Amino acid sequence: MNTRLIQKLARSLAVLVAGFTLSASADPAVVTDHNAYHPFEPITVFFSGGPGNKLDWLGTYPDGVTPGSVGSTVWRYVDNTQNGATAFTDGSVVYPGGLDVGNWTTFFLLNDGYDILAQTNFTVVDATAPLARSNKRIYLPGEAITITFTNGPGNKLDWIGLYKAGETSGGPASTDYLYVDGTKSGSTALTNGSVTFSKGLAATGGYVAFFLENDGYNVLASEAFTIKAADGTPPKVTAVKPVDLETNALPAQGYSATLQQGSAPIAPESVVLKFDGAAITPQTTVQGDKVLVSYSTDTVLPVASSHHYTLTFADTSGIKVTNEVQFIVGPYQDIRLPAPLYFENFDGVAEGQLPTGWTQKGYSSPINPDVDFTDLGSAAYQTWTAVNADRFTNAFTTYGDPTSTTTDYQGVLSVNPRNVVNGKVFNEPLAKGRFLFGNSGYQNSAASQVLYMFSPDYDLTGKSNVVVSFKSLWEQNQDSIAALKYSVDQGTTWLPVFYLLDGPDIVRDDAGNVDAVTTFTNVTIGGFQGIAVYTDDSGNDVGGYYGAFIGAAVTADLAPFIQARIDDDPVGSKRIELYPLPQAANQGKVSFRFATAGSDSWYWGGG
Repeated sequence: MNTRLIQKLARSLAVLVAGFTLSASADPAVVTDHNAYHPFEPITVFFSGGPGNKLDWLGTYPDGVTPGSVGSTVWRYVDNTQNGATAFTDGSVVYPGGLDVGNWTTFFLLNDGYDILAQTNFTVVDATAPLARSNKRIYLPGEAITITFTNGPGNKLDWIGLYKAGETSGGPASTDYLYVDGTKSGSTALTNGSVTFSKGLAATGGYVAFFLENDGYNVLASEAFTIKAADGTPPKVTAVKPVDLETNALPAQGYSATLQQGSAPIAPESVVLKFDGAAITPQTTVQGDKVLVSYSTDTVLPVASSHHYTLTFADTSGIKVTNEVQFIVGPYQDIRLPAPLYFENFDGVAEGQLPTGWTQKGYSSPINPDVDFTDLGSAAYQTWTAVNADRFTNAFTTYGDPTSTTTDYQGVLSVNPRNVVNGKVFNEPLAKGRFLFGNSGYQNSAASQVLYMFSPDYDLTGKSNVVVSFKSLWEQNQDSIAALKYSVDQGTTWLPVFYLLDGPDIVRDDAGNVDAVTTFTNVTIGGFQGIAVYTDDSGNDVGGYYGAFIGAAVTADLAPFIQARIDDDPVGSKRIELYPLPQAANQGKVSFRFATAGSDSWYWGGG
């Protein structure tokens, strides 16, 4: 499985007294949007000055843990994915909520390794603990400062004090203060609210806003911020999608950009976005000293067509910026589906069962002998089975160990924006309701997982131009295969539909043509990161080469049916598949054989 994913499985509230200034120099820097969070809150991490590798990444570890010594708790590449497809020097990523209470460090790390470019600390506090939040991390001198507070004790004289970095409450007098009702007298008790220092602060430097209890100096919460003088630095675009000169853009290509203010704030009302020269209406969101611009569309653009987005905006000092990105729409298939001859959505199949008339044969060795659909290592996933899609919104137990869990199977619900059906993007998870699922990952890693499933016969008498279409939830691994065959003689012979393999495992001749015989007969050592081997019903060891699982003689004629898929890609093979069945026309007994084999690999599901 994805070794990066495996590696990455895996301050009570400290008073933070240092302000943070995101440097305008080339030096790498990283900062979170706040100093402290509740466990359920998403966390935005801003980075700048990176070297610009696609696999530069942001990893978060418990405070005091060195990157590489253990896996990170949460992580993202700089393009805010776990694939790392686009390089950025500046931008932001978002971690979903769910971190444990405690002190954490986020590291900006180099090119899929553990060289530290920059780091910053933050805290996760109990959901009932107080928080103090500044509406920005950087202000101009005299700019209004708003501090939001939550979960206070509810005293009239609870207050917000602004102190210079390095000063502590109860020492020097605060630079400025307001009680929680926004006054200097304190006449109304509030547990949650905000106060605004309308005149801001004049002196530049680092500051801390303290949330303090009942006219005293007991710190309930704090947030650091910086006052920075205007120096004529212009605003800039730090991240944009699609990237300029993109040649594989999406069928319905939207737009997003992160705008970083310079010396003066960006004026959100100045943002203008055009598509191919025509004005469109984007969504703009102010996030601290940044403005996020986004635009979504369901208009499907022709394959290989050229387009451009043009963004213009200005800051409050009048400095204007224009940014244009040109792109070409990449290949996709617009699948045109007529009314089906036969249709199965599996919603009526009980979890743990197969549809009536379907059969399966599995060779897998679960670690947990119990049927437990929350445990990927249990007997529930020993064979092909119907399973509820909503299970994949949660964490699963792994390898039969209740103390070990993973969320990486949430990839089953990944949306592939290149699925186009009847002229529209199918922009939602293919897994909905109940679907059929064959699993390899997190079963016994000392053994292999080989799963076969057979449909009943379908009567296609009098039918021509027969095709099969289904929602495929495949995730390729470096040592796994998925194969679909069909038969017109009740399984006496099987005809190829497709074979899915990791790209590097497909052998090609000097002209680039697929060598099916060598691809299917190459032998590797079975087991983890080797082609699956299993013991059949007669006690014979079978496998070690891909051809063992295809249910047919290995010949050169199989080459057109071999497809390369990308190792550990949770999105690309979430596809609505469509294939012709030329020999099924006018046949009375057409059936299908689904096969998947791996050694602690990923999964195949469908509906």
